[in-house]
Amino acid sequence: AGDPTSMVVTWTTFDQAESVVVFGQAPGKAFPHRASGNATRFVDGGSLGRTLFIHRVTLRGLIPGQRYTYRCGSKWGWSRPYGFRALLNGSDWSPRFALFGDLGLENPQSLPRLRWETQRGWYDAVLHIGDFAYDLDSDNALVGDSFMRKIEAVAAFVPYMTCPGNHEEKYNFSNYRSRFSMPGDTESLWYRCASGLQTP
Repeated sequence: AGDPTSMVVTWTTFDQAESVVVFGQAPGKAFPHRASGNATRFVDGGSLGRTLFIHRVTLRGLIPGQRYTYRCGSKWGWSRPYGFRALLNGSDWSPRFALFGDLGLENPQSLPRLRWETQRGWYDAVLHIGDFAYDLDSDNALVGDSFMRKIEAVAAFVPYMTCPGNHEEKYNFSNYRSRFSMPGDTESLWYRCASGLQTP
């Protein structure tokens, strides 16, 4: 959230592959634009030392307020189409945020409603303030994999802004730092972004 002309798309694979996103304005089935990024190799600190590849691609040149559809992947396979609306520009609007914390993998009671509201365009961004999955590193990070799939119906459609909580501290916050992409160069541990009307 913050820069209405760009969006970072993040996903995970179990093998090394290209990091590509094709996208275009919605409505429409065509994806005339192509953006490339990179994949970072992540080795979980658990006993199995599982390796994941975290892909990050920045979409640039977006039109503020415009809806886009996109797919991510490589020649080895593509995701289904997702969509988002680029943030509005300027300070004469009030963004709509969903703000929550403490969302576990098991029995996440607020998630069905959050999915429903996100799919209907209720929010410009969500802010997940700490404590993910209980915990991202559990069971050699398989819990983290399942949690990321579970929030996909939200995080693939709006900026999913995060900050860590005490549940993310294992292995020096490595699962959190690797799986989420926040603004700046602080490994998503702290950042600042601004959207809409701001008061001093």
